[in-house]
This record gives sequence, C-alpha cells and structure tokens, in this order.
Amino acid sequence: MRYLVMTEMPAEEVLNRAREFFAEHSRLDAVEVEADHLSFTGSLGRADIRVDRDHGHTNVRVETDGVAGLDITDLTKRFLYTLGHV
Repeated sequence: MRYLVMTEMPAEEVLNRAREFFAEHSRLDAVEVEADHLSFTGSLGRADIRVDRDHGHTNVRVETDGVAGLDITDLTKRFLYTLGHV
C-alpha cells in the first residue's frame, strides 16, 4: 500500500518520531537509514518512509508490502495518524 501525508513538522522530526514509534510498538528493525529515508523490516513486513520539504510542509511518503490485516500496513497507518496533518 502507498500513502502520502503532508505535515508542518520538519522532515527530521518525522523520521525521529518514526524511529521512536516503531521501536515502541513493534519489533521491527530500522534498515537503510538515510537523511530522507527509513525502512523498517521484520516478521510483520516492510515499510519504507521517505520525507521531503515542499512549499513549507513536509511530504511523508510511505510504502508497505502488506495490504490489510494485523500487519505492517496497520502499524504504519497508526504512525501516520500521530503526525499533525496539513
């Protein structure tokens, strides 16, 4: 599944919150850590989170390898709900 959320939060803060959220709510490991990209992987699946600034807000693009159910997609949607949306 693919998601796009826009927030006023700085990109770095979004990625820091993602690290904290996934550490607290899952056993997923952060892999492929870059300045604008995080990937989490584990038994639930894989989530790729990319951020970029545009017109005064941060675009948060997420892609998961799950569709629905109690998997990475549900966990990722819960994370996105924690961000303040534009």
